[in-house]
Amino acid sequence: MKLIPIFLSISIITTILFSLSQIGNEKKTIVTLAIEDLDSFQIYNNSKLNFSIQYPSNWEINERNFNPELENISSTIEFKSPFEGPQDLVQEQFIISLNRLQENITFNEYVHNALNQFKNEYRDFKLISNNSTIIDNHNARKLAYSYTAGVDPLSIKLIMNHNIISDGNKVYVLSFGTPPDKYYNYINILQTMINSFKIFN
Repeated sequence: MKLIPIFLSISIITTILFSLSQIGNEKKTIVTLAIEDLDSFQIYNNSKLNFSIQYPSNWEINERNFNPELENISSTIEFKSPFEGPQDLVQEQFIISLNRLQENITFNEYVHNALNQFKNEYRDFKLISNNSTIIDNHNARKLAYSYTAGVDPLSIKLIMNHNIISDGNKVYVLSFGTPPDKYYNYINILQTMINSFKIFN
């Protein structure tokens, strides 16, 4: 195995990002979320993983997969949205993972390998976009795709957004996913968090 890939962290993300509970035969409920007051964001600093980010003050932070002392293990920080009640089939999370590239693996190869794994492992995978971008003056790749999570009848369609950021031999992955009918309710929050992401020198 040539790298500690996005694949390991994405497997974790797929497991913890979505609570597919009480789906059964219930009718889907479209939830209209109140757009967060951008002034209510606060700053999270992580000196061990060398980054900071703004996040909604009413979101919960979870560092249970934070392993900065283990060089070859992905570290993951979770920002969990508030639970909206019984109709909330998916409790969204914004997840930041740090992975380390090993020798002879380029950033583009890393992204290419990640996409191949998504296509092979995710049911009904459909790539929406794959664009180069710049985040905090670092080269990055923005991926968006949809897939079906869970097993019928407990399954749900999700839209995933990954911002993969190159920092030398390290890769930061900013991930967020939600059902299509809630995606645009989170756009402003998602973009604010991404725009605020800073890597320490």
